[in-house]
Amino acid sequence: MHWKLGSVMIFCLASCTASDQGDAPQASTKGMMADHVQPTAEVYWNAVQYISDADGSREIIPENEAEWQRTAQAAQKLKQLGEDLKMTKYAANKGTDWKDFAQGLVDAAGQAEQAAQAHSPEKVLEAGGILYNVCSACHEVYMPAPGGLAPTDQSNPITSE
Repeated sequence: MHWKLGSVMIFCLASCTASDQGDAPQASTKGMMADHVQPTAEVYWNAVQYISDADGSREIIPENEAEWQRTAQAAQKLKQLGEDLKMTKYAANKGTDWKDFAQGLVDAAGQAEQAAQAHSPEKVLEAGGILYNVCSACHEVYMPAPGGLAPTDQSNPITSE
């Protein structure tokens, strides 16, 4: 009886260790995007805006060090999320370009971080556009619009998880 309990405990410990190290089989890419990437990107994108509407024209820019720091931290987090997306638990069964898109996010987020650290609204806006383009390019392949032409190599798109 004791050996069975010991075997179960070893199995549970081994399972916890594997998932703690990021070796869990295929994590939900859709969940990662919805819960982490999208909200973090929105923090960055919302930091600098030039708005022209019925109320007139106005600009939104970080007004103090804490707001600039929040913008830089969002870019830092996006950089880490891009690194995470290259891990096997997200990249498994994706097209060969998946890791290239993830690296594109890392690179664009690095530029975004530098722009925020420079306290340059123009550079933050420009870097935000680059981030948007990287995200859009990946979405065209892995999350095509309904009714659009799907890529031929789509073994496990984000939408199927």
